Amino acid sequence: MNFYADIKSPLLLWLKAGLFGLLVVMTAVMLLLTDNCGYELALLAICVWSACRFYYFFFYVLDHYVGGDKNASLFAMILQWFRKPNHSDTGTALISDDHATNLFAGLPKILSEELTETLVAAHYVRIERIVSTGQSSPPGFWYDQQEHEWVVVLQGEAVLEFENHSLRLLPGDHVLIPPRQKHRVGSTSHHEPTVWLAVFFQESVMP
Repeated sequence: MNFYADIKSPLLLWLKAGLFGLLVVMTAVMLLLTDNCGYELALLAICVWSACRFYYFFFYVLDHYVGGDKNASLFAMILQWFRKPNHSDTGTALISDDHATNLFAGLPKILSEELTETLVAAHYVRIERIVSTGQSSPPGFWYDQQEHEWVVVLQGEAVLEFENHSLRLLPGDHVLIPPRQKHRVGSTSHHEPTVWLAVFFQESVMP
C-alpha cells in the first residue's frame, strides 16, 4: 500500500475538509481564550494554515477530484443552484427551447479561460459545449473523473494527453474516455476557437 498516494475517495476528501474546518474553529476559539503570546502565535499559524487548506478544498479539490467536472467548484455550485429550474429527479433538459440553436453561434475569438456551457442535464447524462481559444490544462494537472466522457471536436484542433500517449483531434475526431482514466488537454488551436461537444454519462445508462 502506498501511504503517500493522493486521496481519491470523495468521502475521505470531504472528511478531510471537515477536519480542517473544525481545526479553524477550534484554533479561533482558543485564540480568544488565551493571553499567552507564544501560544497565540502558534495558534494563529495553525488557524491560517487550516483556513488555507479549507479554502483550497472548496476552490480546487472539489472541482478536480470530488466533482470530477468543471462545474463543481463552490461558486459554480451556488450559481447552478440559483439557476436550476424545477424539474423531477428523472432529469430534463436545462435548456428547453421551442426553436433551433446553433453550436457555432456567438463564438468568442479570445477567452481568458475556457468557456463551458451545459446544454442538457439529466439524471445520468450531461451534455456540454466547450470553447477553447488556446487554453490547455495546467502543468501537472490531470482530469480523473467518475463519469464516462465522450468528446468530439467540431471545430479547430486540440491535443488530448493520457498517461502513456496523446491524441491530436481534428474536426470530426472523437474519443470515449472511461471513468478514472487520467487525461488532460495538452493544447488547443490559437488560430480559431476550438469547439468541443462533451457527453458525460454514468455506468447505469450503459446497455
